Amino acid sequence: MIDARTRWETLNLIRKEKFRLILPIAMRENSIDMWIHVIREGNPDPLTLDLGGDRGYFIFTDRGDERIERAVFGGDEEILQLAGVYDIFGSEDELHKFVADRNPKTIAVNMSEWLAVSDGLSYTGYKILTKILGEIFSKRIVSAENLITDFRTRRVTSEIVVYGQLCKIAKDLLERALSNEVITPDATTLEDVGWWMEDQLLKIGMKSTFDYCTPMIINSAKSKKSEYHSSKYIIQKGDLMQYDYGISALNYGTDFKRVAYVLQEGETEVPAGIQYGWNQALKARDVIQETIKVGLTAEKTLKNIGENLKKAGFKYYHLTIDPMDGGGPSLEPNKNQKYPAQTEITVDCHCVGNTGNSEVASGPSIAGFRPDRAHLIIKPNNLFAFEFIAYTPNEEWGGRKVRFNMEDNAIVTEKGVEWLYPPNERILLIR
Repeated sequence: MIDARTRWETLNLIRKEKFRLILPIAMRENSIDMWIHVIREGNPDPLTLDLGGDRGYFIFTDRGDERIERAVFGGDEEILQLAGVYDIFGSEDELHKFVADRNPKTIAVNMSEWLAVSDGLSYTGYKILTKILGEIFSKRIVSAENLITDFRTRRVTSEIVVYGQLCKIAKDLLERALSNEVITPDATTLEDVGWWMEDQLLKIGMKSTFDYCTPMIINSAKSKKSEYHSSKYIIQKGDLMQYDYGISALNYGTDFKRVAYVLQEGETEVPAGIQYGWNQALKARDVIQETIKVGLTAEKTLKNIGENLKKAGFKYYHLTIDPMDGGGPSLEPNKNQKYPAQTEITVDCHCVGNTGNSEVASGPSIAGFRPDRAHLIIKPNNLFAFEFIAYTPNEEWGGRKVRFNMEDNAIVTEKGVEWLYPPNERILLIR
């Protein structure tokens, strides 16, 4: 937990670096002369922390210089001046003249059909803006969705440092949650673990990315599915479980998983069949890691991943339905036994960073069920959730497949995929 001043200084440093280093590239690559981001007081906007204010017209103009001109009309001038990141301040009634003097050919505003973080401008806000701009300039309005995508996904060093620190905290909490510090077999419920995690975040002044959530039982040696799907389920010896969790702080959110096994009487390690499934998942991760590169679209990257997994002996399934909505038959390999001897893989490498939520995070999505983001190019310093599912036959279960949903947060640099912290290498043991 950091004090209020350090928090403000950290966010302001990131803001300055993003405006200086990323914004010129993002505007010019998307052919945007002026970006007007409208935030109405009382109507929270996803980019409030990115821009540093919770109300006003935040206007960025490319006037041909190395530095993008930055202005705020109708904002909290005192606080924004203290931050030192904006050049010009004014009132709403000065806005039309300001735009007319600069005569931009394209004006990007925060409205989008497919990207929620770029869609903060309300219908009423749009009507007010177009009235202020007038007919000539209103006809030059385009969506800021691609600009905002590039602005957010291209990370500066200060962002990466903060995000890496947040990931380390999340990793430590997850691994503590799936240990004997928290879990006593035959006594602790899944709900108990979830509330323990919430209490830890409360102590350090952070919050969950997904609100309250509990671990999930992958398989139980003693209990039926109908029993362990309840949050009040008491964790048993022989249970294999995973915990999908994320924490949020400053302007960032994590999203990754850890897996644990509760040893049965006489066991000192994970059963061989489960361990084999885990090892197969790690091998698949290596293939995927070597495939993801800067400069390719999400669609091309996913195609390459499928081809490389096939070459490595895996069966790749191309998902076209979101796993949250059922996922289709490819998510039920035990009912769809076309490849009983192979490890089957599905992929969902989605962006994270400012949020851990895969459905709203801006940036390329390496998954077949988000076609609206398939065209996006992976840019340098792109933070993402390295997520996939591996289904491997387990002879100890009569050939039924063990399912491992692998997920860690990583960064794509010019060198390839790099880890921000030690990734998941083992199944945690609970005694």
